[in-house]
Amino acid sequence: MHASRRRFAWLLLPLTALMAAANYPPGSPVATPALAAFTEGVITTRVSLPGNPFDKVLSQLDPAKGDVQQQMQRIIGAMSPAEQQQMQAAAEKSPPAMTMGAMMLPRKGTIYYRNQEARASTDALTYHLENYFNATKNSGLLLLAAQGRADNVAYTYDAATVKNTWQTISVTDVDYTMKPTTETASVAGYPSTKTTYTLKPGVANDSAPGPGGMSEKPVALDVWTSAQIPQMLNFAHPVYVKEKQGITKLVVYFDKERKHKLLYEFVSVQVKPVTTQNLQIKTTGQVLDYAKDLNLIGAKTLAIMFGGGPQRTEKSTEGEE
Repeated sequence: MHASRRRFAWLLLPLTALMAAANYPPGSPVATPALAAFTEGVITTRVSLPGNPFDKVLSQLDPAKGDVQQQMQRIIGAMSPAEQQQMQAAAEKSPPAMTMGAMMLPRKGTIYYRNQEARASTDALTYHLENYFNATKNSGLLLLAAQGRADNVAYTYDAATVKNTWQTISVTDVDYTMKPTTETASVAGYPSTKTTYTLKPGVANDSAPGPGGMSEKPVALDVWTSAQIPQMLNFAHPVYVKEKQGITKLVVYFDKERKHKLLYEFVSVQVKPVTTQNLQIKTTGQVLDYAKDLNLIGAKTLAIMFGGGPQRTEKSTEGEE
């Protein structure tokens, strides 16, 4: 069961106006002020599968707007016959694992952060997930609720015991070669630097099935980090990378041709006050302990993720923005 959970749980003023306001004539050199470190606010994130035939359709679905099956029918119905045929043909060539991943993927997320505390909230088609983490105490609380029925599981954890389960893709220097680059990008307004990770040849031979196939381990990753983003926020996505700075964007490549990939990125970063309520997870019923109740948590998690249904009538947490 643990292997199944690991397999499927993969689971952010125009320049001329600024110059005029500062009494600089056009063409004068202007020093760019350093961007302040992010210490409190709200981050929105997005996860997608670029190139996946279902990604365009699934990214438009919203469990909060009713029956996702009806939504899907409307979206596909609005496509031209040629687009529908193209999607079907691409789907037939896509590895089953990527199809499953597209269906189970939580697309959009919100992270509330203040004083080394953070709560990440996200929705997939069958489940709603909230994850609170306190970096000072190195512990947290996770809630997984079904979209279609009154079924949920909540449990406390410490970072050491769940790293290999929650963050199901683990990138270490044992299996991967890390290469810092000089390539930079602005991700949600924050300057970020790219680092590449490539699966070592010996490991690749053991896990890669060949051209067009899916590797058990990702064959490569591109990771963007920013010195202004707290490193502790890296808990919010299911990829463990030992980076000293906060990850603003990453691309995970699953095959040699790099056709099958997962993209995680900050969409917006708002510097604003975060309340205690924003950081709280409201639970109903028993709260389990990950260290003591692993088997029960695993069984409940699989039941919710693969049988959550299309709708959820109540929000488990108030104060969402």
